[in-house]
Amino acid sequence: MIKKIALTAAVVSMFSLPAFASFGTSASNGNILQEGSTPSTIINTGQPHTYQLNLDQAATVRIASSHFPGTQTPMLPMSAQLIDAQGNTVREVRSSGGEFEIREALQAGQYRLVVSGNSAPGGDGWDAHRYSLHVAFQ
Repeated sequence: MIKKIALTAAVVSMFSLPAFASFGTSASNGNILQEGSTPSTIINTGQPHTYQLNLDQAATVRIASSHFPGTQTPMLPMSAQLIDAQGNTVREVRSSGGEFEIREALQAGQYRLVVSGNSAPGGDGWDAHRYSLHVAFQ
């Protein structure tokens, strides 16, 4: 059992580093989404995560989530809303297994992605409630 926990921790540390990511934070703007992967984070019931997406030119944007690597129990329901600068919902997706994908052709401008979900069994710290976002532009 201890070996299994140690192996899981080692795998987690490899995947939680933003090896392929350009991800920054700003106190005034919150999390900034750029092409690549975000570090894994825990979703808590009633505490949505907000990310900023700034496009200098029109692009097709793909944002996909993945849940904590190596977990046997998939994450509980999650949802994501892509919102434009005027507050209009551009796209909304829901997932019962912790993985969703948004693929949308967007004009240049500022957008927000709001990710929310539930963390019932196991509490807010349960690793099955971890997710990462993967962002690509075309």
